[in-house]
Amino acid sequence: MEANELFIGVGDAGGAGYTLSRASLSAYGMEEYEEALRLGRAGYEAFSEVNHRWGMIAALCRIGFAALALGGVDEAQRTFRAALERAHASAAISLELLALSGVGAVLRATGERERAATVLTFALGHEQLPPSYGFAARPALEALEAELPLEQLAAVRVAAAATSLEDLITQALEPTE
Repeated sequence: MEANELFIGVGDAGGAGYTLSRASLSAYGMEEYEEALRLGRAGYEAFSEVNHRWGMIAALCRIGFAALALGGVDEAQRTFRAALERAHASAAISLELLALSGVGAVLRATGERERAATVLTFALGHEQLPPSYGFAARPALEALEAELPLEQLAAVRVAAAATSLEDLITQALEPTE
């Protein structure tokens, strides 16, 4: 976190946001979910100070994954929805895919296994998703692949191949009842 102190010392809130957000990702990878949540929120706040849209979106996703790991399904759902709305408004495909992977992880957590598998298969298999973006959601897809019958997995793969990013975003952003 020395880099964060350096950025703060020179008044670079965007740089501080980046180090905090990346530290959140590292904490998540070490299964330190409360720390990941704290750092993700701090990164979001720092990015907000300078209106760094892409940074805010990535930080929202990190908050969502940490909240989900801590059992905060509602917070994760709200956070991923906000991230997806912002990513879509920014036409940031890689961030749309990151947010969609979070939506898929939430769908799995809420028992919508087939829909979750379709969203996750699409998002994690998309060529424009950077490899580092998929690591938080990959365990959800791997669990679904172990849970679902082979014929259902085959149907999911066909559905994922037949859908579009725009269709999945539209479905994910439909108002909930």
